[in-house]
Amino acid sequence: MQSIYYIQTLYIASFVGSVAFALSGFLVGTRKHLDVMGIFILAFLTANGGGVVRDLLVGRAPSMLISTEPFWLTAGVVCLATIFKLQRLAGLERRWIFVVCDGVGLVAFGVTGALIGLEEQVHFFGVLTLSLLTATGGGIIRDLLVNEVPEVLHGDFYGSIALLLGAALYVLNMFGWINPGSILSVFAGAFAMRIFAYKQKWRLPKIK
Repeated sequence: MQSIYYIQTLYIASFVGSVAFALSGFLVGTRKHLDVMGIFILAFLTANGGGVVRDLLVGRAPSMLISTEPFWLTAGVVCLATIFKLQRLAGLERRWIFVVCDGVGLVAFGVTGALIGLEEQVHFFGVLTLSLLTATGGGIIRDLLVNEVPEVLHGDFYGSIALLLGAALYVLNMFGWINPGSILSVFAGAFAMRIFAYKQKWRLPKIK
């Protein structure tokens, strides 16, 4: 029963995150004055690009080739965002509802990437890499497509969350403590850290 609850929780969190990431791609696409196809592609890759890169690295078939859900989800987000004219809402990405959904997605994707790394028995840095790429890969692809420096390279304490939760899961697995309860605990802790870091405006130091 606990295992089913864990799977459902992670799925819901990933779904919420996919919506937030797709909306982020939509907003960037409209700001760059892309056409409808360009906006859809940008939204789709923002929501799914990280998972595709991760699956290719570990030799898995990307989920987008197995399920049509990613396509329908992106289409739904783009259609609803267009109908409600969300691109006209100033500072939407800084509103708390968006920050929370984006944080849920960041942590859910990071946990998924780390767990797949553990399943594939990659080393410590491999787990961290898969966690980071799954959580931020879509945003990196989005920014590169519109000729911008990826936000994760100069923004707030964002990618660090994925690295920290990946390290936590690796250590738990090393001691044989990986179970649904411990994974959900890491999820909750990483999400709380993301919200706290955003509120406190944490930044990594820059070299001048």
